[in-house]
Amino acid sequence: MFLEPQNLEALLVDLLLSLVVLAVTYILIKTLNRILSRLLQEGSREQTEGDEAAAEKAMLSDSLIGSVRILLQTLLLYGGYFLAAIIILQIFNVSIISADDLKSIGTKVFKIIGVLVGAKLLINFGRLAVKQVFERHRSKDHFSESRRAETLEALLRSLLTYVVFFLAGVTILQIFNVNTGAILASAGILGLAIGFGAQSLVKDVIGGFFIIFEDQFSVGDYVIVEGVEGTVEEIGLRTCKVRRWTGQLEVLPNGSITRVTNYNRGQMLALVIIRIAYEEDIDRAIAVLQQEGEAAYREMEAILAPPNVEGIIELADSSVNIRITTPAVPAKYWAVERELRRRFKNALDRAGIEIPYPRRVLYQREEEPQIIKEQQKEDNKKNTDKPISVAETAEIPDCRQPGI
Repeated sequence: MFLEPQNLEALLVDLLLSLVVLAVTYILIKTLNRILSRLLQEGSREQTEGDEAAAEKAMLSDSLIGSVRILLQTLLLYGGYFLAAIIILQIFNVSIISADDLKSIGTKVFKIIGVLVGAKLLINFGRLAVKQVFERHRSKDHFSESRRAETLEALLRSLLTYVVFFLAGVTILQIFNVNTGAILASAGILGLAIGFGAQSLVKDVIGGFFIIFEDQFSVGDYVIVEGVEGTVEEIGLRTCKVRRWTGQLEVLPNGSITRVTNYNRGQMLALVIIRIAYEEDIDRAIAVLQQEGEAAYREMEAILAPPNVEGIIELADSSVNIRITTPAVPAKYWAVERELRRRFKNALDRAGIEIPYPRRVLYQREEEPQIIKEQQKEDNKKNTDKPISVAETAEIPDCRQPGI
């Protein structure tokens, strides 16, 4: 019987052995975890005791050390309790797996662990390499360069993670003797079908990548994109958002962007046209404009060079037009133009030089139109040819009578 003294004694012995196995496993796992944590922390401290370059490298490798420590501790935890469970089953004479099968499974498990550890190390080393490449761009003061570096860094890190884990998954399937060729072929066909069904999405993503990579425009730039004029608020892989100066937010698919006008790249040329009356002294007006332009250059930081009075560009209907140009800070040349117009207007007023109103010269012809003359001739002819009646002749006095 199961409850006989001999069987009960054997059961108690097996239970005690099982508890001993669990206790030993728990102690070993805790001890090894502490050893791993101490070794990795000491290595990090030794690296940070050097110069600044060594400290920077140690700081960049913190994520790698933490990932390796967590991975090893997790494998130690589950692996230790798995072995303890197998030993306990052997104590109770429960054989659920043979020695050969256990050896085969153990080999595969160690291979899988090696693949996962290698993938994790590759991802971390790749991320550190990408971070080092873009670090010099991020350290610059230019906001657009820093923004572009951050966007490209995040994109490349995500791409690296997906590619490495995909290859690791294929390798693990090969460890279990799974035909990965058929899976890859099926995935290729599925990807092709998805590609045909989402051509616009793929086009938008590719367009967004090249917009970011080529740095066509950045967040904060004032642009004209496909007829939409405003400030760029966001650049994504699929769309970019432009805020009009009147407040409307325009969302543009990246695949539809074929032409961009960027007002924030390079020097912008502020252009002002001043109209002077014909009666004024043009040379004196040019001198006044040149003097006021130099004063504006000294007082305005947005003007990069003294304004150039190019001279007369047009003899218009009621004015002599003079053009003034000056290089200005990008995206501020509108304000420069407005301020220059105000200054030039006040300077010309102080000098007594007239800015003319539109003028029109009117001519009035004295002779009557030919059609009216012809109409009058016809009326006179009709009156001359009209016969006189008897009543009318009676009223006509006889000029031959005396006294007439």
